[in-house]
Amino acid sequence: MNKILLILLLIPTIVFSQEKIDLLILKRDYNEALQQIEKRIHEKPDAGLFMKKGIVFNQMQNYREAVNAFSKAWELQPDNPEINIELADALSTLGNHHDATEHYQRATEEQPENLPIAGKLGRNYIQLKKYRKAFSVFENIYQADSSNVYWNKQYAFCAYQIRKKEQATRLYEKVLELNPRDYSSYFNLMKLYAARKNNDKIVALFNKGIKQFPGDPDFYLEMANFQFGLRNYESAKAEFENYYSAGGDSVYKINLNYAICCYFAGYEKQSLKVLRSLYSLNPNDSFVLFYRSLCNKKLVNYEKAEEYMEAAIEMSYPTYLPEMYHHLGQILGQQRKFKESIEALKKTYELNPSAHEVLFEIATTYEEFNSNKTLALNYYQIYLKEGGEEAKNVTYALNRIERIKEDMFFED
Repeated sequence: MNKILLILLLIPTIVFSQEKIDLLILKRDYNEALQQIEKRIHEKPDAGLFMKKGIVFNQMQNYREAVNAFSKAWELQPDNPEINIELADALSTLGNHHDATEHYQRATEEQPENLPIAGKLGRNYIQLKKYRKAFSVFENIYQADSSNVYWNKQYAFCAYQIRKKEQATRLYEKVLELNPRDYSSYFNLMKLYAARKNNDKIVALFNKGIKQFPGDPDFYLEMANFQFGLRNYESAKAEFENYYSAGGDSVYKINLNYAICCYFAGYEKQSLKVLRSLYSLNPNDSFVLFYRSLCNKKLVNYEKAEEYMEAAIEMSYPTYLPEMYHHLGQILGQQRKFKESIEALKKTYELNPSAHEVLFEIATTYEEFNSNKTLALNYYQIYLKEGGEEAKNVTYALNRIERIKEDMFFED
């Protein structure tokens, strides 16, 4: 009897304590709230108290501690959807998307009609780049509610990622119809239109976007690149200039495209000015050298045009290409495809005339498969002449030349 009375007397105290904690949280007195929660947990651990502790840490943006608190609550009530959601949200905020997946899945299983929970699961799949799973989630959401702009945008993004481009196009169009201030959707939809070469729709979408975001540099840049791709250089030049005027960054690649537009639009001096600045940043850029040559050619500065064109040619193929042909020649030789091997080795020497040892390899390969040793003899001699002091196989080459000449003498 005395024990029951004691419990009854404690109930108002427990309720008052919970209300006090809630009030402290509402007043954002988080440190005091944590002290009261810890005191109550010490007296009697409870999932609700751990939830409150996690919520407080969430408000303080201490998500690691929030995860710890929600995990304690989950251990006590693993099937509670609210706990699973809070724990998953905290894990997701930390970037622990793999760990969050289990708890979002549990929550959706416990509340299959709860679309916001499903939306969070879908977003988590997007973060993990599991686009097909995310697409399936948002497809189901769309069937239940096609009016939610946020979910439709995620659905469109997933459709694009799994190459359902027509569906993605329709969805992005619907997103912008409902929310014309959705900045990123303009650019995603432009890419979809560009893939299908819907040029009129791109221009119309640009005009719609620039009305919503007047003076936005990225819109001008998108249009500049679009016109550049169509080789409408005069129009592209104007849009690049709008981009710069709107405060767009002076980036190397953008400046190069602008310089190219200036050249083709007939503004060679303006193009040269930009190209000089690019040359100071990267003197080995073959495109910069090429267009500097063309500009000087149009301006009748032929000596400079020749100088830059020769430099452009020198820089126009990758330095690793001769080595690739060299390895190909060796691989073919090891398969006894001698004719193909020699062709690859000759290409190596053509691209890199300083690779004298390749001449030695050509000579030995000719010896291997061609009964007429004249070709091998010639390449041994060329090897000694071109390699000079740098030749590494002089002794072997001289011995083979002597032996081949002897054999040829006795054959005669």
